[in-house]
Amino acid sequence: MSRKWYKLVLRQMKPMHIGIFNYGVLSETRIFIPGWTMWGAFVNQYGQYKGGKEEHFEEGQQIFETITCFYPKLESENKILFPQFQKRDFYLGDYSENEFRAKFTDVYTSTSIQPSSLTAKDESLHEIEIVLPKSKMIRERENLSWVGLLGIDEEKAEKVKGFFEEGLEVIIGGDTRYGLGNMKLEKLCEATAEDLEEWSVTESGEWKFSSEPLKNYFAITDGLFKQFDESERIFKIGEIEHVAIQLDFSEATPKIEKSKVCIIPGSVLREKFFQDCHYKLKQGIFQAN
Repeated sequence: MSRKWYKLVLRQMKPMHIGIFNYGVLSETRIFIPGWTMWGAFVNQYGQYKGGKEEHFEEGQQIFETITCFYPKLESENKILFPQFQKRDFYLGDYSENEFRAKFTDVYTSTSIQPSSLTAKDESLHEIEIVLPKSKMIRERENLSWVGLLGIDEEKAEKVKGFFEEGLEVIIGGDTRYGLGNMKLEKLCEATAEDLEEWSVTESGEWKFSSEPLKNYFAITDGLFKQFDESERIFKIGEIEHVAIQLDFSEATPKIEKSKVCIIPGSVLREKFFQDCHYKLKQGIFQAN
């Protein structure tokens, strides 16, 4: 089935939190946006746009499924800060992870209050790491935009024509009760063949092997995975992460319904392990067909 591909640029309006790990009272943020997070945001916004019925959200789940991860772009630079590893350190563009966090992240602190005494409840302190919409360096107050690709089946493309209007606002990430995550659609255009090549994805939505660092997650299994020795290592440099991509929120404590063990963006794969393999892009993860 043929697809129409779009390149989306979203302007970050508010701080955002893309959860990854908790260290004591601190909830750390990712410094890029996984595809499943963008998928969830668009599904939620589209469902409300169509009328808020369950069938509208289910329709959105299918429409926005073929989506990449999103990466930051500085206002003053005409390039996306794609992920890579340098000497086993994670980078976005020319920024090491530590440099990017020092320039574009901060910590939001909150605590619950006892109504009777107006004092803080015991053990209620919570610190949320956030990605800022601008650099906190006074001399470099650059806005962040976020860029990614979206592939929509041609027969469904008509359904989103009115949805993707300039100025469309979406809420990205977690802890939105604190007013986090607001983004506004800044630009939407048809993706070029060069864009697809850059993201290592074919027009049909399949992974195209590249010796360049991954721009999306790459699933290697649904369950336990073996430890490879160096001769069997399926990537040259990078890391593996166990990611939860679907949660059940029907109870107070969300349960993981679906997860994947993935090679993370920025890693470089070894070609010999992936000859004649077919992987399809789904919620920012290349998954075996």
